[in-house]
Amino acid sequence: MIVKSLEDLIGTEDETYDENWSSRRFILKKDGVGFSMNDTIIKAGTENYFWYKNHIEAVYCIEGEGTIEKVENRRRL
Repeated sequence: MIVKSLEDLIGTEDETYDENWSSRRFILKKDGVGFSMNDTIIKAGTENYFWYKNHIEAVYCIEGEGTIEKVENRRRL
């Protein structure tokens, strides 16, 4: 069992941010469970691109609205 609170993550290496979003990462690859779980806040009116090369992430919107578009990976030959 992994037990963490949001307060445990704020100000640590597990809190990350960009110009348009901030994310507190509860579960990561280093936890060895094969997926991630994050508390992410995306600024309204922004367009963002996220690439999940090495893990699976579930996204659950709890406030506001948005659109998710799956973009297929392109392979360079």
